[in-house]
Amino acid sequence: MTRQSKFSFSFLLSSMVLMGFLVLPAPAATGHFEFSFHYGSWSVNLLKAAIEGVISDAVEGEFKDKFLEDIQIDHPEYVESGYSQTVGFESGDSNFGGEIRWYPAGEMGSFSVGLAVEQTKMRFTLTEVSADLELENTSTHEKAAFNGTVNGEIMIKPLAFLLNVRWDIKPSWRVRPFITFGLGVSTGSAIDKMTLSYSYAGDFSIPGETPEHYEDSAAKTGKELKDEMEADGEKFPLSVLPFLQLNFGLKAALTKNFSLWVEAGILDGFILRGAIAARF
Repeated sequence: MTRQSKFSFSFLLSSMVLMGFLVLPAPAATGHFEFSFHYGSWSVNLLKAAIEGVISDAVEGEFKDKFLEDIQIDHPEYVESGYSQTVGFESGDSNFGGEIRWYPAGEMGSFSVGLAVEQTKMRFTLTEVSADLELENTSTHEKAAFNGTVNGEIMIKPLAFLLNVRWDIKPSWRVRPFITFGLGVSTGSAIDKMTLSYSYAGDFSIPGETPEHYEDSAAKTGKELKDEMEADGEKFPLSVLPFLQLNFGLKAALTKNFSLWVEAGILDGFILRGAIAARF
């Protein structure tokens, strides 16, 4: 476990203890704590149509500037006169974390409050990306075009802290459903450590001349992208990632103190995960 992860779980435990005693005081004989660790998958493929537009806007300047930079090394007289691109993507990776819950009504209580640390890997693989750059000669006003394809990947690994509430339906049942709702935010370093990597290949065409082939690759962090945008007088859209959680699950009691559960729902995407929990 990394130093950051150790700090995160220590913060989780200490914060939940404080919340249990200060926010929801209850006699020790009545309430109980529950600790759990979970692991599962994450993706946003169900929202591909909407996400593709967001990703296209986010990387448009990066791709276009790279094409122009390479072309203008050989043809400085050509400037941009138009640009369009289409972006397709696939997403998916993992989610894991730990959680501590306080059941103020004890063993048969339905309501609980939890504090969780979530480490989510959000991987967006760019597929079927096509770019069309229109250029114009500043002296002769002759038109030219660049047509290319791009392959790339965006990876974000936010470490987030969430406060949530849960309702166990029919807590007396050995196998019972539950609903969880939570809100949280990632640490500030998540955006800075985001990575964007891509490679491209394409042809630059001037009417009446043989097309010239260009290809290259690049990799940048979120901080580098942010610094570039700020240097151009633009504001980077995010400093931290907010998180919304809405999950539905089933919990099975193995013994009086241990249980397993599975759940599916929303965590800035769609998750499916399982967990083991212990209560005291």
